[in-house]
Amino acid sequence: MDSLPPASTADLNKAKKSQFIAQPIYGGFSLLLLVVIFITMLPHYFKLSTAPASVPTSFVVHGVVYLAWFVVFAIQSNLVFLKKTAVHKQLGYCSLVLLAALIISGSQILYGAMSAYNPNWDAGFLYSRISLIWGVLHTFIAFIILCSLGFFYRKQLHLHKRFMLMATLTMIPASITRIAFIGVIPIDGTLLTLLTTYILWLTPVVIDRLRFNAVHSVFKWGVPIYLVTQIFCIGFMPTTGLGRAIAFPF
Repeated sequence: MDSLPPASTADLNKAKKSQFIAQPIYGGFSLLLLVVIFITMLPHYFKLSTAPASVPTSFVVHGVVYLAWFVVFAIQSNLVFLKKTAVHKQLGYCSLVLLAALIISGSQILYGAMSAYNPNWDAGFLYSRISLIWGVLHTFIAFIILCSLGFFYRKQLHLHKRFMLMATLTMIPASITRIAFIGVIPIDGTLLTLLTTYILWLTPVVIDRLRFNAVHSVFKWGVPIYLVTQIFCIGFMPTTGLGRAIAFPF
């Protein structure tokens, strides 16, 4: 009996892509992210209710748009789960509007932080401010790059959903820091932020592994690149003269 001909590389690649497209799997995870964002923004909700005049309008606008992104992302992820792909595509235009709003409002906040240098700061506080600014810069750049890739590959579902998920995850550290340094949890704020960030970034990798017995190449490359560049930005750049000059150029 003749043996079957070996599958071509193209056929194997196609089968592998089909495996990752087969089912929408991030709907539940998107809801978890929404809960995390809501909880970590609670201190700011209370601040608005007690002293609204002390909160800049730009921060309020950014917070609203920030939360809206996670709401829309959760809706989008679950529309796919419900097989409402037409509605999902239409709502994608809303994501573009939110992306533009986040870039504009984020740029305003970043400019404010980078122009707030005070020569009376001690060395420890100066380092923490530079590290914070570099963390925001890293988030800002990574978010724009991953969103761009997500929209560019919107017709290749196995790529699109993973790029958009990673773009959303880039904003997690900014949210975690809102409660990490208020002393509610007896863990160093930086350690708490990084641990939570890494756990959430590794969760979709574990989901892929459990569901497909494999990890998509977007995660294989994207997650390590994100984590290494984040550590480089917040851990190394603040120790250099270039890092300090970029953080406070005004």
